[in-house]
Amino acid sequence: MKVLLKNRGQITMEFAILMAAVVAVAAILGFYYLKTVESSSTKAQNENIVSNTVKLNKVVDIVNKVKEAIING
Repeated sequence: MKVLLKNRGQITMEFAILMAAVVAVAAILGFYYLKTVESSSTKAQNENIVSNTVKLNKVVDIVNKVKEAIING
């Protein structure tokens, strides 16, 4: 018991260093997580724009075909 009380300051310092390392690792992982989320969000947005453009082009094609069928009988 005396040994634990004698090294209490050292144990506290080691615990503080361990906690600082945990906080640093959590901050680094959080940064990379947010960076990945932002990248995937931008990619999804671009793919959505392309998809919507393709759909709109198909709709315009169909409308033009119907218009042509009505005009030409």
